[in-house]
Amino acid sequence: MYFFNQPLIDYAVEYFRQVDFTDPAQGDGFWGIFAPGNTIYISDRPYERLSDYEGMLRLLRAADQAKYELMHKGTSFYIMSWLAFDLRNYEKALFYIDAGVSEDVRKTENTPTPDSWKAQPGTDFLRLQQGNAVAGRAIDKVRLILGEELTRFNRISGRPPLTIDDVIRFVVLFLNATERTIISALYIFVMESRERIEELTFRQGSRGGSNQPFTVHLLTGSLLFESLLKHFYPQSKISKNWTLNDVLQHTDFRKDLNVPANQGASASTLQEIYDAIKGSNTAETAISTAAKLRNTTGHNLVWDDLFSNPVIYRALFEQVMNAILYVVDAKGR
Repeated sequence: MYFFNQPLIDYAVEYFRQVDFTDPAQGDGFWGIFAPGNTIYISDRPYERLSDYEGMLRLLRAADQAKYELMHKGTSFYIMSWLAFDLRNYEKALFYIDAGVSEDVRKTENTPTPDSWKAQPGTDFLRLQQGNAVAGRAIDKVRLILGEELTRFNRISGRPPLTIDDVIRFVVLFLNATERTIISALYIFVMESRERIEELTFRQGSRGGSNQPFTVHLLTGSLLFESLLKHFYPQSKISKNWTLNDVLQHTDFRKDLNVPANQGASASTLQEIYDAIKGSNTAETAISTAAKLRNTTGHNLVWDDLFSNPVIYRALFEQVMNAILYVVDAKGR
């Protein structure tokens, strides 16, 4: 470990063995003593801090798995999420914050206020509540990048402007245990877009390379779009296999988003998908692009290489983001 010497590590494990952790406060107390925490105003050695948290969890689980599972770990997961944000590992960050929320749900489920987990720091993080949040730097960053996408979308949508508060109201619909992954996927998709675009910018001038990070990122966004549609327009009684194509023909879907049937959900190449955009920012174009990317990138990692030019990648990302925001506009206000 980086912040702890061996005697302190041994003491932490022995302390863990001596406490029963039946009270969630005992878990919070442990992490208040035996953890490196994080710095509020600037990022300082996030890799080392996160590594120590993960190392300590590993040691505790090895010492007594049953007690480890009983111990409340919401505080540690919250800080670990914040540290992962500092490392720009957004997938890990959202995993840990969701794990922290799950710990808070467990902590409160047998109390007189079983829904009080909704007012805990982890849930506030998912709801992008600033206030007195310890991990305010991370929340501010998500709000900044999401705000940039909303500003762009509002310029082209032709609809009443969407705000961060509209997105938060939408997010609240998915706070339950089975659907929080939708919130995570949304934030990951938005945050990683800047990483992917910068990576392609750095690679310009080379002779190609791996496209896996970019196709997987676009697939993540299009799967998120599909998941949202299947949530709001669930399986019909006459279809055993409720596919994305089925949803696109759903009467309520076409009415809510004001799009015609047969948007088109298949393509032979990424170039074909990009060429079909033709500078359009309509809901119909966004939905068709997201559907095509879902059905194309979901079957193969090796496609025609459009990504030597970051502008093309950005255009595909923005169409998928538009499709998601058109759903937010229709179902989240």
